[in-house]
Amino acid sequence: MDLPPLQLSHEFLPVPALFYSSETGQPFRHCLTCDGHLLQDGTPYLVEKAIRNYTGAGLQDVIFEYAMCLTCAQQLREELSVDSRTRIDAYFSENVNLVARREALLSLPDPLRLENWLSHCLITGTSLERCTEYQLFAQCDGGDLLFGYMPYVISGEAMEEIQELISPHTREILDNFMDTHFGLPPELRELLQDRLVFL
Repeated sequence: MDLPPLQLSHEFLPVPALFYSSETGQPFRHCLTCDGHLLQDGTPYLVEKAIRNYTGAGLQDVIFEYAMCLTCAQQLREELSVDSRTRIDAYFSENVNLVARREALLSLPDPLRLENWLSHCLITGTSLERCTEYQLFAQCDGGDLLFGYMPYVISGEAMEEIQELISPHTREILDNFMDTHFGLPPELRELLQDRLVFL
């Protein structure tokens, strides 16, 4: 996506617990791919979490989660087919104006209130409480969460639509990524086939 570069001055907070590792209860410390240290100031990275809501029981499950430095994220993105990247970028451009969204959120009385940024699916507008599954995305720098074009939520419904846009080559790259880093047996891979690692 072609988005204006951001120069953040005060649009950051310490990484909140929502974006901690559910396994350790602490901030992610290392890049999933290169194992580089993430918590040093000036180290940009992404955090992604896939969540399943059990609304009747009031419970949640983390399906997968990881942090990845921007260098590794960009390298993985470049492995995806050009067609897939183009279609995904077009899908976002048609469904959301990230610049206008950010401006609107930053104009609120409490502009860095995380709940405002994560209350609804970025694409469909579905409230988080009504999403059976969703994925959380954040960009961080060292120990800070940045309020740039992220953080945001994408519902399972929107992820299924994005799934339809990717080529077989891209599907294979993402399946291999999941297998390598999360060690999924075939029966679990089938369950996760509509959940993309999203870059």
